[in-house]
Amino acid sequence: MNTISYSKRDLQQLDTIEQSWSGDELKIDDGNIRVWLTHNENRAYDGDYTVETQINGVWHQQSYLFD
Repeated sequence: MNTISYSKRDLQQLDTIEQSWSGDELKIDDGNIRVWLTHNENRAYDGDYTVETQINGVWHQQSYLFD
């Protein structure tokens, strides 16, 4: 899997496509990759943002911290 990196500013400037029940904001969804900006209260558990990548029909999640 390739490393995908986004800045806080990059993600905040994007429109929110969907908001999860926990407050996380879906910022990118191209059908195979979804990027969620993590709500402040969830950052201790989920990092600053989460990238979901679909590989062979299965979604894989990876959490990241801003540099």
